[in-house]
Amino acid sequence: MGPLSGRTLEWKMETSESKKRVGIVGGGEKSKSLLEIFHKCKGAEPVYVVDPDANAPAMTLAMRLGIKTLTKPEMAVKNFAADIILDASESAETADFLHKNRGTAQVISLNAALLFIAIIEENRNKANDQVFTDLSSVRQEIDRNTRDVSKTLHGIEKISNELEVLAINAGIQASRAGEFGKGFAVVAGEVKSTARVARDLAGDIDRVISEISSMSNRIEQSLKKVL
Repeated sequence: MGPLSGRTLEWKMETSESKKRVGIVGGGEKSKSLLEIFHKCKGAEPVYVVDPDANAPAMTLAMRLGIKTLTKPEMAVKNFAADIILDASESAETADFLHKNRGTAQVISLNAALLFIAIIEENRNKANDQVFTDLSSVRQEIDRNTRDVSKTLHGIEKISNELEVLAINAGIQASRAGEFGKGFAVVAGEVKSTARVARDLAGDIDRVISEISSMSNRIEQSLKKVL
Protein backbone atom coordinates (compact mmCIF):
# COMPACT_ATOMS: atom_id res chain seq x y z
CA MET A 1 0.00 0.00 0.00
CA GLY A 2 1.49 3.37 -1.06
CA PRO A 3 1.74 6.50 1.10
CA LEU A 4 -1.43 8.01 -0.37
CA SER A 5 -3.48 4.87 0.31
CA GLY A 6 -2.21 4.80 3.90
CA ARG A 7 -3.28 8.39 4.51
CA THR A 8 -6.67 7.67 2.95
CA LEU A 9 -7.22 4.65 5.22
CA GLU A 10 -6.14 6.65 8.28
CA TRP A 11 -8.57 9.44 7.39
CA LYS A 12 -11.43 6.95 6.97
CA MET A 13 -10.72 5.42 10.37
CA GLU A 14 -10.70 8.83 12.03
CA THR A 15 -13.99 9.69 10.34
CA SER A 16 -15.57 6.43 11.48
CA GLU A 17 -14.34 6.90 15.06
CA SER A 18 -15.85 10.38 15.23
CA LYS A 19 -19.36 8.99 14.73
CA LYS A 20 -21.63 8.47 17.71
CA ARG A 21 -22.52 4.79 18.10
CA VAL A 22 -26.24 4.43 18.75
CA GLY A 23 -28.02 1.44 20.25
CA ILE A 24 -31.82 1.23 20.08
CA VAL A 25 -33.81 -0.79 22.61
CA GLY A 26 -37.37 -1.33 21.38
CA GLY A 27 -38.45 -2.20 17.87
CA GLY A 28 -41.73 -0.35 17.31
CA GLU A 29 -42.69 2.05 14.53
CA LYS A 30 -41.19 5.07 16.30
CA SER A 31 -37.93 3.19 16.75
CA LYS A 32 -38.02 2.37 13.05
CA SER A 33 -38.41 6.06 12.19
CA LEU A 34 -35.51 6.97 14.46
CA LEU A 35 -33.37 4.19 13.00
CA GLU A 36 -33.99 5.57 9.50
CA ILE A 37 -32.90 9.03 10.67
CA PHE A 38 -29.78 7.80 12.48
CA HIS A 39 -28.83 5.58 9.55
CA LYS A 40 -28.85 8.59 7.21
CA CYS A 41 -27.10 10.86 9.71
CA LYS A 42 -23.38 11.30 8.97
CA GLY A 43 -22.57 11.79 12.63
CA ALA A 44 -24.28 8.63 13.89
CA GLU A 45 -23.73 4.90 13.47
CA PRO A 46 -26.54 2.56 14.61
CA VAL A 47 -24.86 -0.52 16.10
CA TYR A 48 -27.80 -2.60 17.29
CA VAL A 49 -31.56 -2.85 17.74
CA VAL A 50 -33.09 -4.87 20.58
CA ASP A 51 -36.61 -6.30 20.75
CA PRO A 52 -38.07 -9.66 21.86
CA ASP A 53 -40.05 -9.74 18.60
CA ALA A 54 -37.72 -10.45 15.69
CA ASN A 55 -40.45 -9.25 13.31
CA ALA A 56 -40.86 -5.84 14.96
CA PRO A 57 -40.65 -2.94 12.43
CA ALA A 58 -37.27 -1.61 13.61
CA MET A 59 -35.83 -5.14 13.80
CA THR A 60 -36.90 -5.88 10.24
CA LEU A 61 -35.37 -2.62 9.01
CA ALA A 62 -32.15 -3.26 10.95
CA MET A 63 -31.74 -6.68 9.35
CA ARG A 64 -32.27 -5.14 5.93
CA LEU A 65 -29.63 -2.48 6.67
CA GLY A 66 -27.15 -5.01 8.04
CA ILE A 67 -27.39 -3.72 11.63
CA LYS A 68 -27.12 -6.20 14.50
CA THR A 69 -30.44 -7.37 15.97
CA LEU A 70 -30.78 -8.83 19.47
CA THR A 71 -33.68 -10.09 21.57
CA LYS A 72 -32.38 -9.09 25.02
CA PRO A 73 -30.88 -5.77 26.21
CA GLU A 74 -28.44 -7.72 28.41
CA MET A 75 -26.80 -9.15 25.29
CA ALA A 76 -26.49 -5.70 23.72
CA VAL A 77 -24.98 -3.96 26.75
CA LYS A 78 -22.56 -6.81 27.39
CA ASN A 79 -21.30 -7.37 23.84
CA PHE A 80 -21.61 -4.03 22.02
CA ALA A 81 -20.24 -0.60 22.91
CA ALA A 82 -22.49 2.39 22.31
CA ASP A 83 -22.15 6.10 23.00
CA ILE A 84 -25.93 6.57 23.12
CA ILE A 85 -28.61 4.05 24.08
CA LEU A 86 -32.07 5.01 22.92
CA ASP A 87 -34.62 3.45 25.26
CA ALA A 88 -37.83 2.97 23.28
CA SER A 89 -38.95 -0.07 25.28
CA GLU A 90 -41.50 1.88 27.36
CA SER A 91 -40.63 -0.51 30.20
CA ALA A 92 -39.63 0.79 33.63
CA GLU A 93 -37.71 -2.42 34.29
CA THR A 94 -35.72 -2.13 31.07
CA ALA A 95 -35.05 1.56 31.68
CA ASP A 96 -33.73 0.79 35.16
CA PHE A 97 -31.49 -1.97 33.80
CA LEU A 98 -30.06 0.27 31.07
CA HIS A 99 -29.27 3.10 33.49
CA LYS A 100 -27.51 0.71 35.88
CA ASN A 101 -25.50 -1.04 33.16
CA ARG A 102 -24.94 1.73 30.64
CA GLY A 103 -21.22 2.12 31.33
CA THR A 104 -20.08 5.33 29.62
CA ALA A 105 -23.11 5.47 27.34
CA GLN A 106 -25.88 8.05 27.63
CA VAL A 107 -29.38 6.62 27.97
CA ILE A 108 -32.05 8.70 26.24
CA SER A 109 -35.78 8.08 26.40
CA LEU A 110 -37.84 7.74 23.24
CA ASN A 111 -39.79 10.96 23.89
CA ALA A 112 -36.58 12.92 24.47
CA ALA A 113 -35.13 11.60 21.22
CA LEU A 114 -38.29 12.44 19.28
CA LEU A 115 -38.35 15.95 20.77
CA PHE A 116 -34.68 16.46 19.93
CA ILE A 117 -35.19 15.35 16.33
CA ALA A 118 -38.32 17.50 16.01
CA ILE A 119 -36.28 20.54 17.07
CA ILE A 120 -33.57 19.66 14.55
CA GLU A 121 -36.16 19.28 11.77
CA GLU A 122 -37.78 22.60 12.67
CA ASN A 123 -34.44 24.41 12.61
CA ARG A 124 -33.49 22.72 9.36
CA ASN A 125 -36.78 23.79 7.78
CA LYS A 126 -36.19 27.36 8.94
CA ALA A 127 -32.68 27.24 7.50
CA ASN A 128 -34.03 25.88 4.20
CA ASP A 129 -36.63 28.66 4.08
CA GLN A 130 -33.88 31.22 4.64
CA VAL A 131 -31.79 29.66 1.86
CA PHE A 132 -34.71 29.91 -0.56
CA THR A 133 -35.40 33.50 0.51
CA ASP A 134 -31.77 34.48 -0.05
CA LEU A 135 -31.67 32.57 -3.33
CA SER A 136 -34.84 34.27 -4.49
CA SER A 137 -33.34 37.69 -3.72
CA VAL A 138 -30.16 36.82 -5.62
CA ARG A 139 -32.21 35.50 -8.53
CA GLN A 140 -34.27 38.70 -8.66
CA GLU A 141 -31.08 40.79 -8.59
CA ILE A 142 -29.60 38.74 -11.44
CA ASP A 143 -32.80 39.10 -13.47
CA ARG A 144 -32.91 42.86 -12.84
CA ASN A 145 -29.27 43.34 -13.85
CA THR A 146 -29.79 41.09 -16.87
CA ARG A 147 -32.71 43.20 -18.06
CA ASP A 148 -30.70 46.42 -17.60
CA VAL A 149 -27.73 45.06 -19.53
CA SER A 150 -30.02 43.69 -22.25
CA LYS A 151 -31.56 47.13 -22.72
CA THR A 152 -28.08 48.64 -23.06
CA LEU A 153 -27.04 45.96 -25.55
CA HIS A 154 -30.13 46.53 -27.66
CA GLY A 155 -29.27 50.23 -27.69
CA ILE A 156 -25.73 49.39 -28.84
CA GLU A 157 -27.08 47.12 -31.58
CA LYS A 158 -29.42 49.87 -32.77
CA ILE A 159 -26.61 52.42 -32.90
CA SER A 160 -24.34 49.90 -34.66
CA ASN A 161 -26.97 49.26 -37.31
CA GLU A 162 -27.47 52.99 -37.84
CA LEU A 163 -23.70 53.55 -38.10
CA GLU A 164 -23.42 50.75 -40.64
CA VAL A 165 -26.19 52.29 -42.76
CA LEU A 166 -24.51 55.71 -42.52
CA ALA A 167 -21.16 54.16 -43.47
CA ILE A 168 -22.71 52.51 -46.52
CA ASN A 169 -24.32 55.78 -47.61
CA ALA A 170 -21.05 57.63 -46.96
CA GLY A 171 -19.20 55.09 -49.08
CA ILE A 172 -21.64 55.59 -51.91
CA GLN A 173 -21.24 59.37 -51.73
CA ALA A 174 -17.44 59.01 -51.56
CA SER A 175 -17.40 56.87 -54.70
CA ARG A 176 -19.39 59.53 -56.51
CA ALA A 177 -16.83 62.14 -55.48
CA GLY A 178 -14.13 60.22 -57.31
CA GLU A 179 -10.53 61.03 -56.41
CA PHE A 180 -11.57 63.62 -53.83
CA GLY A 181 -13.67 61.09 -51.92
CA LYS A 182 -11.06 58.34 -51.47
CA GLY A 183 -10.01 59.46 -48.00
CA PHE A 184 -13.61 59.76 -46.90
CA ALA A 185 -14.30 56.27 -48.31
CA VAL A 186 -11.55 54.81 -46.10
CA VAL A 187 -13.07 56.44 -43.01
CA ALA A 188 -16.54 55.21 -43.99
CA GLY A 189 -15.16 51.68 -44.36
CA GLU A 190 -13.59 51.80 -40.90
CA VAL A 191 -16.84 53.06 -39.38
CA LYS A 192 -18.74 50.23 -41.06
CA SER A 193 -16.24 47.64 -39.80
CA THR A 194 -16.36 49.03 -36.25
CA ALA A 195 -20.16 49.00 -36.29
CA ARG A 196 -20.18 45.32 -37.27
CA VAL A 197 -17.68 44.41 -34.54
CA ALA A 198 -19.73 46.29 -31.93
CA ARG A 199 -22.90 44.51 -33.07
CA ASP A 200 -21.21 41.09 -32.94
CA LEU A 201 -19.82 41.76 -29.46
CA ALA A 202 -23.25 42.86 -28.26
CA GLY A 203 -24.67 39.59 -29.57
CA ASP A 204 -21.99 37.58 -27.75
CA ILE A 205 -22.63 39.40 -24.47
CA ASP A 206 -26.37 38.87 -24.87
CA ARG A 207 -25.81 35.11 -25.25
CA VAL A 208 -23.61 35.05 -22.13
CA ILE A 209 -26.30 36.86 -20.14
CA SER A 210 -28.92 34.38 -21.32
CA GLU A 211 -26.67 31.51 -20.19
CA ILE A 212 -26.17 33.14 -16.76
CA SER A 213 -29.93 33.50 -16.35
CA SER A 214 -30.45 29.87 -17.39
CA MET A 215 -27.71 28.71 -15.00
CA SER A 216 -29.32 30.64 -12.14
CA ASN A 217 -32.60 28.88 -12.84
CA ARG A 218 -30.92 25.44 -12.90
CA ILE A 219 -29.16 26.13 -9.58
CA GLU A 220 -32.48 27.13 -8.01
CA GLN A 221 -34.18 23.97 -9.27
CA SER A 222 -31.30 21.78 -8.05
CA LEU A 223 -31.41 23.31 -4.56
CA LYS A 224 -35.16 22.68 -4.38
CA LYS A 225 -34.48 18.99 -4.97
CA VAL A 226 -31.69 18.82 -2.38
CA LEU A 227 -33.17 20.87 0.47
